[in-house]
Amino acid sequence: MSDLESKKISSKINKFYFITMIFIILSFSSYLFYKYDNLMQYNEKIKQINKEINAANKKNEELKYQTEYKNSKEYIEKVARDKLGMVKNNEIVFYDKNK
Repeated sequence: MSDLESKKISSKINKFYFITMIFIILSFSSYLFYKYDNLMQYNEKIKQINKEINAANKKNEELKYQTEYKNSKEYIEKVARDKLGMVKNNEIVFYDKNK
């Protein structure tokens, strides 16, 4: 085999390796960009879910407060007076006839 033939074969092999490496690099880069995009989408979903959790926790606190208030003696007395017209023992009620 001559030097010229050897160089041609070596050149073809080098081109093959070069093309193969470019293909591998491009494939890997595409895969990384795809995974990065997925990661960004998941981060957005996480942010949205955290917002929903915070809103639900706030609503839960409001409901707890309302439950505690509605179970208090003050609220029960207020409802008994305002809606049911009840009065305490020995209490006198005056009504305004002009209303």
